[in-house]
Amino acid sequence: MENPSTLLVVQDLLISKKFYVDVLGLILVEEHEDSLKLKSGSHNVFMFGGSMEATNYEHGYNANSSLVLTVSNLDNKIKELKSKGVVFVHESPNENRWGRYAAFKDPSGIVNELMEFFT
Repeated sequence: MENPSTLLVVQDLLISKKFYVDVLGLILVEEHEDSLKLKSGSHNVFMFGGSMEATNYEHGYNANSSLVLTVSNLDNKIKELKSKGVVFVHESPNENRWGRYAAFKDPSGIVNELMEFFT
């Protein structure tokens, strides 16, 4: 298997398109009535419209999937996204063996992360 992609089922396709393209900066590759194809670097993100908000869960504890977007300066990106109304899950970034990260919610309640890798 090669070149994994991400699939997101979102509550409102138009609102999600604005969020992922205008706020997060993903590139719109294809647009259809019921779906979008976005790109972040060489990674494809396929998005389909659903009818319900994401299931509420304890991020980092319950099994789930997250789109992880790499940034070079986590603190600056958090400030930028907060100024655009992005809601973060925790008050401050967390750290793991690979780097620092911050989880945030999209308009459908899907939790994704920003990641600044250690060099």
